[in-house]
Amino acid sequence: MPRARLPVLALTAAAAALTGCASGTAQRTVSRAPRIDVGYPFAYDAGDVADRMAFARLRRRGVAVRVRLLGGVANAVVALVRGDVQLATMPYSTAIRAADEGAHIRVVLGQNMASDFVLVARRGIGSVEALRGRRVAFDAPGLDGDTLVRVALARAGVPSSDVKLSALAESSSRAAALTAGRADAVVLDEPDYERLLQRGVGVDVLARLTDFRPRSAASVWVVSQSYEEKHRPIVGRIVRGLLDGYAFVYTPPGRRAWITTARRSVFRGDPELAPRIYAFYRSVRFWPLRDRPVTPAEHQRTVRFWLGVHQLARYVPFSRVWDASWWRRAAARS
Repeated sequence: MPRARLPVLALTAAAAALTGCASGTAQRTVSRAPRIDVGYPFAYDAGDVADRMAFARLRRRGVAVRVRLLGGVANAVVALVRGDVQLATMPYSTAIRAADEGAHIRVVLGQNMASDFVLVARRGIGSVEALRGRRVAFDAPGLDGDTLVRVALARAGVPSSDVKLSALAESSSRAAALTAGRADAVVLDEPDYERLLQRGVGVDVLARLTDFRPRSAASVWVVSQSYEEKHRPIVGRIVRGLLDGYAFVYTPPGRRAWITTARRSVFRGDPELAPRIYAFYRSVRFWPLRDRPVTPAEHQRTVRFWLGVHQLARYVPFSRVWDASWWRRAAARS
């Protein structure tokens, strides 16, 4: 039986009612030095390094960018609707659910264009079938780690009821649970998987999300419709700035800058991992390409995949989720 789908926005109606009073003067008028608050649902990690580099370039070009950690995907959507942030990143599936549930938001750009999620088990558990009766940790219901676990189990003919499922929001927490023996298998991002290998922790790779999910954006940049309508010059400037930053990261100087930035932040304790993670990200085209916007056909394939694994309640059309014109215009101006 399909499992119940948890709503993304328990507070959508209340947040929408507060939108007008939450929007300050800086959101109603375009100042000479535009300011934008950017929301992240999760803690800063390697997948965000290119974003921070792009935002640093935007600051040098006169855009005041402030990054805020919001503590979860629902909080990110509510913060957008309320006007607490003007731009937020979130999983693609979250943006689709939010639009379906009535949030007045639009996706304007991809953020991470491939998933790096991998399902690993402690040594000796060599297959998904062997997870029966074991404890498996993932990110949260309805997110990509949950999808990976449930699709892998279904493909192996293992009912999810035969596995003990635990939600842990951060990949690093799931890695710690595995090494401490509190979980038998976990969903990790590529950096935490590489950290385990570097420390000599024996694990077996059981599946990757890319084995199952059609290629499309894994996470996206989202604005509220009201902000988009009132501040079109700033939205265009931000989208172009992000794409400029992503294009730079693909170049040899950008590689050096990414590795240096990553070593000073997310890989401070293991700097030797930075070149390996950069190489992985580049090989999977992790960052958006200026001339490769997400298309309606890609959206359709991805939504149908999520429908098939009961992660969406109904089909949500491309036009209800995306305003890809920003991405296309940025490509045309390059």
